[in-house]
Amino acid sequence: MSRVSRLSRVTACGAAGVLLAAVVTGCGSNDGDGDGDGGSGGKDAARTKDKNPRQSPTQVVRTTNEKTSDAGSARVEVATTVSAKGESETVRGEGVMDFKGGESRMTLGQAGERLEQRVVDQALYQKPPKGDNSLPQGKTWMKVDLERLRASGGTTDSRISDPADSFAYSKFPSDQEVQEVGEERVRGVRTTHYRAAVDIDKLTKGNAEQKKQMREQVGDTLPMDLWIDDKGVLRRHQLTMSIQKPAEGETSGPAKAEVKIAMDFSDFGTEVNVEAPAASDTADVTTKLIEQDRQKA
Repeated sequence: MSRVSRLSRVTACGAAGVLLAAVVTGCGSNDGDGDGDGGSGGKDAARTKDKNPRQSPTQVVRTTNEKTSDAGSARVEVATTVSAKGESETVRGEGVMDFKGGESRMTLGQAGERLEQRVVDQALYQKPPKGDNSLPQGKTWMKVDLERLRASGGTTDSRISDPADSFAYSKFPSDQEVQEVGEERVRGVRTTHYRAAVDIDKLTKGNAEQKKQMREQVGDTLPMDLWIDDKGVLRRHQLTMSIQKPAEGETSGPAKAEVKIAMDFSDFGTEVNVEAPAASDTADVTTKLIEQDRQKA
């Protein structure tokens, strides 16, 4: 397996909540207004307010997370590309996500392998690809208690990430000037493309250790691009980060890898029904992850 392939298995999705948090293909219905994708009219129009054309780019970006959350849920498509040493690979995922409740269901595919993930009641469940022997005999799903994991105060395994965390990055634009790039269409919908940066201090919410580790991994700034429709709703969210350290478990490798994560949102208001796997099929690995994190500290 190539170096970049190993990076994509870990970094590509853990870096911003994608590997076990891949989000999702939007096969939105046509809303009949000529923009397609069921987003700027119909259900979406009832859930969101018109964007004030007099708002500054900074104001538009700062309110898009809330306006998108007001839509309730969406189909999501994610593409995560990892590049290192002249090689690149892309991991693609699709599914649905409830913005407010945090529930999600998705699949992730790479090189013919398929991974399933669900988030229900603050618990993350992952079904590894066929042939993966990481779980105890008789178990097909692993379970991670996200509340316990976050309460432990550690950074945890980079592969374990709640998909809602990726969307949450849009809540933390920095105070730096937001740039309006221009008008573009995303999945047939008219949008305005904005370029900003993630505020690392706000993102880590005062957790000094997380802030320190994140700055070591991605630097002082985290470039963020947002494509926002005429209602102020987020249609595409892209993060670009340069990972300064080798992927977890690597003793050697490239000192730097670029990770680009693009998420497309569509079919707002779609129904999200997610059930936890049967307890008899799951292995709870929360304690193991917490202990591993403490050993690394």
